[in-house]
Amino acid sequence: MGTVFVNAFGFLFMILLGFTLKRTGLFSVEDSGLLSKLVLKITLPMAIIHNFRSLELSPSFLVAIGLGFAVNFAAIGVVLLVTRRQPAPKRAFYIINTAGYNIGLCTLPYMSSFFAAEAIALLCMFDVGNAIMCFGGTFTIAMTVAKGRGGVDRREILKTLFSSMPFVTYLVMILLCATHIRLPEPVYTVAGMIGQANAFLAMLLIGILFEPKINRSELKDMAGVFTLRMVTGIAFFLLIYNFLPVPLMYRQILSIIVFSPILSVAPIYTERCGYNRSVAAVLNSLMLPFSMVVMTILLLLLRIF
Repeated sequence: MGTVFVNAFGFLFMILLGFTLKRTGLFSVEDSGLLSKLVLKITLPMAIIHNFRSLELSPSFLVAIGLGFAVNFAAIGVVLLVTRRQPAPKRAFYIINTAGYNIGLCTLPYMSSFFAAEAIALLCMFDVGNAIMCFGGTFTIAMTVAKGRGGVDRREILKTLFSSMPFVTYLVMILLCATHIRLPEPVYTVAGMIGQANAFLAMLLIGILFEPKINRSELKDMAGVFTLRMVTGIAFFLLIYNFLPVPLMYRQILSIIVFSPILSVAPIYTERCGYNRSVAAVLNSLMLPFSMVVMTILLLLLRIF
């Protein structure tokens, strides 16, 4: 139990450090662009490669990929039902910010401090389905709702999906793993060395981006998204933990990660759908530390550390 508290405090301290450094002027929000590129294009892909070092695909991993699709589709379905009488841009805002999980930037480095490579690889498999939905399916549905079928640029969506370095890394490593092709051992070693920086840089970036400014006029929409994420999260947690046909350890991990934060690019997608980007940015900032607290509590309750 002590390990959980130390690791959780360590990650929260890194976030607080990033926020403090921004407040003191050593870093600015503009610096987040460079840090984001380092995390998403270098340290995170290297961490993914290292996690595949001794992995062998199993049916449980395929289930995790399918689950990444399923929870996103289910969340979108709930949003479409609940917001059916709302204006189109607002419905798109709800879709983008209720469905999708920030696995690579937050959950992966956090969980990596508790679990072995095999368990983290399962999380990566979930993120494959999640990433395809977040960068492709969810955005397409939101744009269709906001602007109609004529407002959807399929080439832009495909470009967004395949310009995601973590997603491409997932696909390549899964293909190599499925065909029993191993990279040279030094590649995994160097990838592990670089990937070790991922957790610190990711948490520091979250702290720099954290900006809890709330506009009262749009507080209701933020509360609505928060409520939907919690309700769907609890429902997914119970269904996965009790009914998913995989070993107990896998069910525990997969049931926890459905409380991951909102996708980091959600404010950008929100703006493209015609809604106020700042609302999504504030919501994203507030959900990051909250999600970490929830996942830490669940780790303690399930006693899987």
